Amino acid sequence: MRLPDFTRLTSSLARLPLGFLAVVGIAVGLFWVYARYQQKPVPQTRREPAELPAVRPRNPGKYVRILSIDDGGMRSLLALHCLDYMEKRSGRPASDLFDIMVGTGSGAFVVAALTTPRTDGTPKFSAADLIEEFPKVWAKTLDTPLLHPILSMDGRLAPKYLTRQRQSVIQEFFGEARLGEALTAVILPAFSLTEQVPFLFASDMGKSTASSGGSARSVTEAGDYFLSDAVCAATCNPALFAPSWIADLSGQQKSLMTGAETYASNPSLLALGEALLRFPGQRCVIISLGSGVGAPPPAPDPRTGWSKFGAPEEIVQAASSASQLVTAQILSTIHRFGAGPVAAYVRLDSPLPADALPEDDFSGKNISALKALGKKLITDKTATLDRTADFLGASPEEIR
Repeated sequence: MRLPDFTRLTSSLARLPLGFLAVVGIAVGLFWVYARYQQKPVPQTRREPAELPAVRPRNPGKYVRILSIDDGGMRSLLALHCLDYMEKRSGRPASDLFDIMVGTGSGAFVVAALTTPRTDGTPKFSAADLIEEFPKVWAKTLDTPLLHPILSMDGRLAPKYLTRQRQSVIQEFFGEARLGEALTAVILPAFSLTEQVPFLFASDMGKSTASSGGSARSVTEAGDYFLSDAVCAATCNPALFAPSWIADLSGQQKSLMTGAETYASNPSLLALGEALLRFPGQRCVIISLGSGVGAPPPAPDPRTGWSKFGAPEEIVQAASSASQLVTAQILSTIHRFGAGPVAAYVRLDSPLPADALPEDDFSGKNISALKALGKKLITDKTATLDRTADFLGASPEEIR
């Protein structure tokens, strides 16, 4: 094989000033150092835990009521509008309406916030509160220094957003609240890079891990994580953030964590499995809240099929979309059997307009558009929401 002739290239480089080459070399070195630093896993801040409350047992009655919220970044505003309607219709907070609440990514943030208690045992936030607060907090988690997009080559050399910034914002929002204090059973799915298994933060069971194809399951005492740490792990989109080192309150269990977007973007099926584990033999009613469907994909390069030659963000988005569709199809099939574990599967979602902005766009324009889309979803699904809220708001004795 004939080797390429580099004579012309080397002669051209030889004519360049030495000072220019030195500047280019230093610049390349700085880019490399910055990218390597931002790719490193980020440890969470250590704090002293307080005494944990006792786990509150729950009697679900005839049906186990499950809430599942998809990942969707800013588009979780659609789920919040549905929850706001159901809270107002039933006159009860979301933590009273559901026996188990599961959320992936931004959905995990919403679930955790709705079940965070005040000192008097009432929810710290309502869905109406979060419609206003969530966009502000989520925008802060995506805030980056002006030079970061340049130094990271728009997320190609280093994570698109800073994990340290996200951890700081989430810790400030949730404070010293602990997972075991949640007002109902909460499950926040993540993925342990250390153990290479799905990792489920569960408020009523502490930590549980389960590997696909295996029956082994590890459970520790309830409430052994700070809520902010669990949320940090569950919201760590692997395409956008560096992973986090998360430790339990004792500091003995430490794992490298990322989010669950690639395997549980729609966590309804995962929620069903956890419900059957807690309430064997009982039938479940699943309310699944989506984050918009039909978002226009970026124009692909005909040579590669990707718009950015297989950028991590695109790969995770493809896996996330596949996970949502497969989960919805499986649960709909199970429900159609009639006598199975799913008594009802209610999926509430809305088509996205052709000019929809990306889910990590926190501009005022996108927030206003999503709030308007949330109101339209309520209008289009009023009858379904009314029946759902009436069922969820009824006492176990009223349901036959």
